[in-house]
Amino acid sequence: MMRTLSAVRALNGAVSNKLSQFPRQWLKAFPRRLSLEESISHFFFSRYELVIANEEDEKQVSYKTRHKVYCEEMKFEQKNASALEKDKYDDRAINCYIKHLPTGECAGTIRLVLPTEAGLSLPLEEKCADAFEDESLLPSSCNPSSVCEISRLAIPREFRVRQMRSKILPSDKLEKIKQKKNTPFNIEHFPYLSIALYLMATSICQHLNVKHAYVLMEPKLARRMKAFGIHFNPVGEAVDFNGKRMPYRLSPHVLIEDLAKPLKGFHKKIHAELDDALQAIGDIVVPSFDPSQKPLKVAQAA
Repeated sequence: MMRTLSAVRALNGAVSNKLSQFPRQWLKAFPRRLSLEESISHFFFSRYELVIANEEDEKQVSYKTRHKVYCEEMKFEQKNASALEKDKYDDRAINCYIKHLPTGECAGTIRLVLPTEAGLSLPLEEKCADAFEDESLLPSSCNPSSVCEISRLAIPREFRVRQMRSKILPSDKLEKIKQKKNTPFNIEHFPYLSIALYLMATSICQHLNVKHAYVLMEPKLARRMKAFGIHFNPVGEAVDFNGKRMPYRLSPHVLIEDLAKPLKGFHKKIHAELDDALQAIGDIVVPSFDPSQKPLKVAQAA
């Protein structure tokens, strides 16, 4: 009788142990399908790394990429022997870029230009102040510590093509999403590099408590960004500046709130990935600028 009870207890223990392992085995055999938010982040961070250019060699990566795009591809600027596209505003700017992990190449760059203790205006105001419809909207009308200008977004041609051809989702999941028609943008042609660069800039703005970020950009790009919940609000008339450009302003806080739902998780992941680099920026004391100092090159494309 005792042997029978022991055998029953042993059998029950073995069954319980197997049952406790069953969920883990089941998950291995049938892994959980990622949501669209998770799929975007998984796709991006399995291929790319975010870099805030705190060191000089990192800044050089941004300058070289800008030369490649603005001077060699777009012909906005003249090529130069250094193969660096740098201007006087870079002395008071934060550059950042996206590194392609398989090749180590820069897949895109962007910068934030800050005001100075000397009261120097932002590039956009220097170039097209007359285009502003209301003087109160000028960056110089705001608290200098609360504004910045986002500029020099540059994505090399090969990566511009890559981001339009890359399939973020497997075909079956893509078809289901297309059939539901509840995604606010076309996930099949998703400019994830452009979006990631703007969200990087947004995270830096958050860290620096920037209230208003100014941008001089093509109206068609501003319209396109609306589908992703990124609203650039026009503050002036169009100007002829390497094509049609308009001055816009956005609030980083509002941008995060209005961001399309599938991108909210992507921004959180970007912000988390940048945490250490943001802490390295610290509390920036923007240097005063000597007007007599000759810049390496005054570029013409914001």
